[in-house]
Amino acid sequence: MRLGADSGADRGGRRRRIGEVLVEQGVLTEPQLAQCLEAQSAVAPGAPRKRLGVVVVERGLADERQVAAALGAALGLPVVDLTRRTISPETARLLPRAVSERLGVLVLDKQGGTVAVATADPTNVVALDDVRLYTAASELVVVVAVESQLRDQIARAWSLSEDSRDVTTLFEDLSAEEDEPDAAVETAETAPIVRLVDVVFSDAVRARVSDVHVEPQLDGLRIRYRVDGLLRDVMTAPRSVSAALVSRIKIVAGLDIAERRRPQDGRTRLKVDGTSVDARVSTLPTLHGEKVVVRLLARAETLPALPDIGFAPPQLGALTAALTAPQGLVLITGPTGSGKTSTLYASIQHLSTPERNIVTLEDPVEIQFAGITQVQVNERAGLTFARGLRSVLRQDPDIVLVGEVRDAETAGLALEASLTGHLVLTTLHTNGAVAAVTRLVEMGVEPYLVASSLTLVVAQRLVRSPCAACAVDHTPDAETLLLLDLVPADLAAATPVRGRGCHDCGHTGYRGRRGIFEVLPITSAVRAVLLAGGSEAQVAAAAAGSGMTTLRASALALAARGLTTYDEVLRVTRVDAEGATQCPSCARVLADDMVVCPWCDVDIDRGTCRSCHRSLGEDWQVCPWCRTPVLGAGAPEEGARAESAPEAPPSGLDPRRLAVPRTPLPG
Repeated sequence: MRLGADSGADRGGRRRRIGEVLVEQGVLTEPQLAQCLEAQSAVAPGAPRKRLGVVVVERGLADERQVAAALGAALGLPVVDLTRRTISPETARLLPRAVSERLGVLVLDKQGGTVAVATADPTNVVALDDVRLYTAASELVVVVAVESQLRDQIARAWSLSEDSRDVTTLFEDLSAEEDEPDAAVETAETAPIVRLVDVVFSDAVRARVSDVHVEPQLDGLRIRYRVDGLLRDVMTAPRSVSAALVSRIKIVAGLDIAERRRPQDGRTRLKVDGTSVDARVSTLPTLHGEKVVVRLLARAETLPALPDIGFAPPQLGALTAALTAPQGLVLITGPTGSGKTSTLYASIQHLSTPERNIVTLEDPVEIQFAGITQVQVNERAGLTFARGLRSVLRQDPDIVLVGEVRDAETAGLALEASLTGHLVLTTLHTNGAVAAVTRLVEMGVEPYLVASSLTLVVAQRLVRSPCAACAVDHTPDAETLLLLDLVPADLAAATPVRGRGCHDCGHTGYRGRRGIFEVLPITSAVRAVLLAGGSEAQVAAAAAGSGMTTLRASALALAARGLTTYDEVLRVTRVDAEGATQCPSCARVLADDMVVCPWCDVDIDRGTCRSCHRSLGEDWQVCPWCRTPVLGAGAPEEGARAESAPEAPPSGLDPRRLAVPRTPLPG
């Protein structure tokens, strides 16, 4: 649509004002509009007058998107989302950078004498006249954009070298050998593809992205970023550039560009704003071409110190005590992407001194540290975790870090090493700290070896933090509270918040993540259960009796302080809670065969009959198969409790369990 079209006018031909549109759309009230107009007029003599939209945003009455939509409606102009458009740097540079930043105008396209531009203030006729002059445009097509997006896109357009003929790539090729180029490689070496790859990855670094996904699709090439643990769409490129773009990434990662039928892995390094960032590249053949995932790795100097990881003071004290012990095994567990590596590296940094010989065995080595011996596992060369650990133990180490325990042999060696005067740190994939203890036994390690050598287990997750720029007070809905086993009274002392969504957080309401932890010291009570061949539920009961804080309890404590949201707590800890056996009154972990909580004397209703163990309806008063009264349905008849004692513990729990006070036996 061209500037000057009258679709934004009312029936009388008068063009509507942005304030009127904001009131019509329910964004502002009449008194609020009057206050904003008064603030807009109250400027010092000689000072520039702010636009009404800027005043509205500064007062927190609307966000930039609402203002842009109202401005587009008032002027009859389309509104574009610049985060979903691929803008050529050459086209954007039709305006000099200083002019583009001063006017707040970005050139989107030029076809002959027609130039399309985006601006946050299309009423600035003088600025648009300057654009015509610089671009020699005979016709100007104007669209409305969010001002912050506009500034970001202008910065991106000039993030590369000003000389388009001397493109300096962001990637530093770590491989000295390259294969003969084919057609795709020749295209990959051209300036547009080089710049496209550079822009994608420089944006990813600035946006705190952990992984970049380049995915060939049937109708195009999709690029997505993983930010704060979740993927989001960034752009879609024509399918014709897919092979060239993938080839370009493979070249800088030192991969075989001629091999498209097998997965490949490589490494590279990119530079953004003078900072080097290591990256791990993985390719996978798919139906429509090769998919590439690039993981951006943190630098050693950017890792937080151990006290800043997010442990509660008692948890940090237990971990520090285990790390300062002369020997033992410290196990960090959690699913992929839960921050285990960061915790391991923070622990290594905490322990690194000239007096200690620290050796790591990793696959792959993600972060390089000075003063630490790091060994890369190489399965093809026969250097496995088990074989490498045997060799490492002959290197006179004080502290050994084993990247991951994958089999019984490695687990046994790690435990034996911890018994012979070494401090061993390693990771394991389990849902919780208690499950990690029993997993070692299930892998074939003798229970006495686990009990005598295991010192501490840390289970962890990452929860997203509300965006500070758009966080507001928020009360969780009744369903969320029910699923979290909470009641409104539990929020009396809490200050829950939730992000509304803004440009800073990509309209997700979250920005950044923090850890939640479950720290299990192997106490004498836990050792006794292990030596007796106890089940996972019995180990959990012993851990709860020792005061272990669960992952959900840690997350709820953060949510109560406004450092995460209750919705996020439910999302991250739902799986862990489903497998837990907790008292509905005091929330302590119970063994599967317990029918009453030993701490608060509350009966545990598991949704099954206490006599025949068949499933019961929620409103049933008596079991229809054996006539046993349902727990909590009413006072049991004399002798009913003794007669209905279960012959065997029920096999599972029902989330509908109720907290029912025990009824004393008559007489």
